[in-house]
Amino acid sequence: MAWKPDKALGLGVGLMVVLVIIGMEAFLLQSMLDQPPGLNLYVMALLFVLSLPLLVLWLYWYYGLATLRYTMDRNALVIACGASRYVVPMEEIRRTVRGDEVSILQGFRGVGWPGYLMGSLRLRDLGLLLVASTEPVERQLIVVTDRMCYGISPRQPEQFLADLAARQALGVLHPAEQTVEYVSFVAAPVWRDRWYWATVLLAFVANAALFGIIALRYPTLPERLPLHFDAQGMVDRVGFKSGLMVVPTIGALSLAANGALGTILHGRERLAAYLLAGMTVILQVVLWVAALGILGR
Repeated sequence: MAWKPDKALGLGVGLMVVLVIIGMEAFLLQSMLDQPPGLNLYVMALLFVLSLPLLVLWLYWYYGLATLRYTMDRNALVIACGASRYVVPMEEIRRTVRGDEVSILQGFRGVGWPGYLMGSLRLRDLGLLLVASTEPVERQLIVVTDRMCYGISPRQPEQFLADLAARQALGVLHPAEQTVEYVSFVAAPVWRDRWYWATVLLAFVANAALFGIIALRYPTLPERLPLHFDAQGMVDRVGFKSGLMVVPTIGALSLAANGALGTILHGRERLAAYLLAGMTVILQVVLWVAALGILGR
């Protein structure tokens, strides 16, 4: 049987934040269209790019709230939230206590807004508490096991407790393991590879800085610039200064393509993912040299 918490407040607040982020992005995008090339345009474009991961992350958290539910049978209580499932075997549940009966030892860490809490904290005498709830701790049900506790908030707590007691009385049919399960995409090792993401971040910072230095110099540049030189260092192509923006754009497209491909390949060919990320960094260095060569002429 599935038990759901009262999500109305959390979904409403979360939706307001989503709309604020989307409105901010729309404002930045409109402002970018009205700005001439230069430092102001660069700052707005950078803010727009940085806000996209924030929107994706918030939507992921919002999806976790929308899918939050508690299901149980004779074998286990399962707390489902987004891409994760926390399995609590019935035979491991020692008791349940009310949230207003416990004392918090260490504060909450995780994701939270009014109507939604997903994270952990520590309780005095009970230890680690995993929270997956739409209520504050004092209004939660605390499911206690030997290893850890779980803070939940079913909409009808008394009926939930009666159902839990009834299923425990029936006994276990198939023993379950107390664990956390993730969908394959979220469980992929690439998300925990710090070296890979540090390399990708380095390439992003280098590319963003190159855009920045060109944007800073752009208003003072002459309308036509030497854009290419032959083997002897002689100019063999002159063009409008807008053509200079092609240099960092190549780096941005390479970063997006190699980053996406490397993330996909990481699970099967980690070395290939590292090579793609490393090549992206090297390309940024080459583009920096090319851009500085043009700006220095």
